[in-house]
Amino acid sequence: MADVLHFDIEEALDNFLNVFWEKGYKATTTKELARIAGISESSLFHTFRNKRDIYVSSLKRYNDKRKLWIERMENNASALEGIKEYWRTIGKLAADPTKTRGCMITNATIEVTDDPEFLEYLQSVHIRYDTQFKQELDRAVALGELSEDADTTALAQFLACSLQGLRLLARVSPSEEKVNNILNMTMSTVYRFAK
Repeated sequence: MADVLHFDIEEALDNFLNVFWEKGYKATTTKELARIAGISESSLFHTFRNKRDIYVSSLKRYNDKRKLWIERMENNASALEGIKEYWRTIGKLAADPTKTRGCMITNATIEVTDDPEFLEYLQSVHIRYDTQFKQELDRAVALGELSEDADTTALAQFLACSLQGLRLLARVSPSEEKVNNILNMTMSTVYRFAK
């Protein structure tokens, strides 16, 4: 077993993330996580308090890796084009039959809402989705791309909900045609308010 001092937390979190993403929280054991990291379970718990702590750290790492998509959306000169590009990226993943794990946040939302601490973290992530979409929709209004009477709060909530539904669908029925239909309908809903 590797000495805990030589335990690479960043690398381990990437590995933990993949195991949790593949198997879910409940089916993953701390023994398995320790084996993947090449350390004993006691060494694992010197770094993390418990399995929940490891899982939340993995979810945060997963979420951090997705920030690039958000940054691309926010950095686009056109808010509407940024939103469209974001959805194209998600659509490409959702239609790929080799990527059927879906979204780790969506999977976690389905699996562990009976745990108050998990629920609090997941609620904060979903609120962030709403907020990020609303910021971009508000920017579209400010840029004159969307009508001022567009309900950006409702549209943001619709986009966030559609996003989770699309990623869930990808787990069981990845289909380019279906994904394109959903993307087109989603964008047409937003563009109904375009100037």
